[in-house]
Parts: sequence; structure tokens; C-alpha cells
Amino acid sequence: MTGTLMTPEGAVSVRIRDISCAGAQVWAETIVPGECDAILKRGAFFAAARVVRSGERTLGLQFYRTLSDEEFASAFQQRSARTFAAA
Repeated sequence: MTGTLMTPEGAVSVRIRDISCAGAQVWAETIVPGECDAILKRGAFFAAARVVRSGERTLGLQFYRTLSDEEFASAFQQRSARTFAAA
């Protein structure tokens, strides 16, 4: 599953490897600084997070608040039916 991580240094394309209501593990295309604030975005899903672990390209994110079930489910939704109708 792909997404975008917005960091103080700019937007980075990521692959979301694992996600829960409390955080996520992502793989980034470029190096992301550790211990920084970030926003994980996937479609209409946004979550404010802190980078708590960083390896060469693997990052551990801790969300600033626990996601509700609806917010968590929205991370898995693809384009809406309205988007497909417009395409």
C-alpha cells in the first residue's frame, strides 16, 4: 500500500508496510530525518505522527492520537466511486 509522508524536509513517497490505530511502519524512497514530526497521507486519510524509529529507509511512526475504527478503515479505501465516475 502506498502513501505520502510529509516531513519538515518535504513530501516523500512511502510504502506502508504495517499500520495500526497507534502507528505505522513505512519504507521511504529517500532518507527521512529521525525524531521529526510528519503527516502520513493516503487518499483522504491523514494522520499526524512522530518518527520514533528510523533505519536506512524504514521508519516507525507513532500517531499523536489513537485512530478511531472509521479513521483506521479509511486508510485502506481506494478511490471513491465519485472519483471513478469522473475518470
